[in-house]
Amino acid sequence: MRPVAEAKRSDGQQQRRGCGSALLFRTSRRCRALTAATIAAITIALAPAVLSGFRSANAQSLAAPNLTAKDKVLRIGVLALGPRYVPSWHCGETDYHPGAPDPNRDTQPYYVVGLVDQLKKLNYVEDKPENARKPGRHFQLIVRTGTPGQLEGYAREFASGGADIIVAVATEAVRVAQQATREHPMPILMTGVSDPVRYGFVQSLARPGGAITGVSHQVVQGSGKRVELFKELLPGLKRIFTMHQAHYAPSDESMVEIRDAATRLKIDVVDRIVTSRQDIDDLMANMHPEGDDGIMVVPDSDIIANLDLVIETSLAQRVAAFGVFDYMAMWGAVAANGPSAYQAGSRVAWYIDRISNGAKPGDLPVEPVDPTFVINLKAAQCLGITVPLEVLGQADQVIR
Repeated sequence: MRPVAEAKRSDGQQQRRGCGSALLFRTSRRCRALTAATIAAITIALAPAVLSGFRSANAQSLAAPNLTAKDKVLRIGVLALGPRYVPSWHCGETDYHPGAPDPNRDTQPYYVVGLVDQLKKLNYVEDKPENARKPGRHFQLIVRTGTPGQLEGYAREFASGGADIIVAVATEAVRVAQQATREHPMPILMTGVSDPVRYGFVQSLARPGGAITGVSHQVVQGSGKRVELFKELLPGLKRIFTMHQAHYAPSDESMVEIRDAATRLKIDVVDRIVTSRQDIDDLMANMHPEGDDGIMVVPDSDIIANLDLVIETSLAQRVAAFGVFDYMAMWGAVAANGPSAYQAGSRVAWYIDRISNGAKPGDLPVEPVDPTFVINLKAAQCLGITVPLEVLGQADQVIR
């Protein structure tokens, strides 16, 4: 007869052998219960690690390996409609026809200058041979401008590995970048969109969610204010010329505000739809302004890309033009009231720095850029305009 302790050990060993031989012998209910309990315990123990892995994979889906690797060159792809042409100065030359056969391209847009300047202040180094030994995170700027169709191709190149982060300039470029990256999510930064929530780019300004964030502005919502400032600057203003492409949301919404303000101030609005640079050229060539007329630039990508035709006509025909971005006054408009392109680009650099250090775009709030009122006294002198002192007092910047 076996001792009790030995019998218990023998029974336990037999039980373990039975459970271990479940594939060869019939398993008891107790063995099945023990097996199920063991599997459940293992599942519970591994679940946090598995879920953490899923979360980690999802977080990494927005970040290419180069994005946070400090020893890798950070590739920044810039998308913008264009090319943009810089106007030349032709004051009062009524026989001058705007639009030179080979116009000067804007090779260093203000938003790019602001972006690069601020990145350097944040200890980033442009990746050039002469900077090879400089300390700091190196970056490469890949600027692509073109028609919406061309931007789609560039955006696909960026999404398929040609860039680590996309900077999209204006509404149409953001829309193109958003569509091109649906299957290959990557950070997209706006340099200026009037209503990113309405256009479906972000969930909210405070918590964008997803892959898009950046800078917003009130360039559309400030259209009525620009009419008011134009009237203050030119008290005799009776008629304004506007032009824009059809069915482009920012310009359509802007025209509603322009018409409302113009009606209130008893100003006639002459509006034209254009579809190409040639249309704008023809319209400017056939413009017959009178002494109390003005040109109001509308927030429209086609007009902005061909601003040289508008500004050169303004100076040659001596009819005042009012711009929507600060640099338009620097280029020859008598005044401009709207966001600073340089400041917007500078602020985007902050987003790039945060994201390259591990932040998620969807966690970074969209920030507004306040409007800047700029008056160009050189252009006013060319146009024979005496700017009222009370209007000069409102200006944030005066160009002399």
